[in-house]
Amino acid sequence: MEKVVIEEILTKSLSDLYAEEGMLFKLDVAERTICARFAAILQRYFTNHSVHAEYNRHGVYPKEIDMPNADGVLTSSLVSPDIIVHLPGHDQANILVIEAKKTSNPMSDLADLSKLERIKHQIGYQHAVFLRLPIGDDALAENVQISWVS
Repeated sequence: MEKVVIEEILTKSLSDLYAEEGMLFKLDVAERTICARFAAILQRYFTNHSVHAEYNRHGVYPKEIDMPNADGVLTSSLVSPDIIVHLPGHDQANILVIEAKKTSNPMSDLADLSKLERIKHQIGYQHAVFLRLPIGDDALAENVQISWVS
């Protein structure tokens, strides 16, 4: 699926998410809650694929990637991306992997960006996106920061 199509779907879905679930952002609810709702909204636009939150399978096996540990040594790590668009049971149609973080979370984005890059290349996703989601009374979809991972 072309990046321009994914961009259009993300823009529309984020607009829907903030319009329909604005209270989640005002209340600063858990990231998992927001991602689950966002996955449901994305499913409207990915009619030929499944959209799952916190999905932990790579084909039929647990989803694992090689990540450097604290000493910099590559170690196999289990991962459950925030949202994926795919066809379950195999890796022939892994369209999109998303990690999201709220602006109220002070943690750096670097770990998520690195994780996305590894998931994209090691498991074979066509596209990987990191979202920084604005939180608070003035949270708007147009203020979501979208970072595409190569």
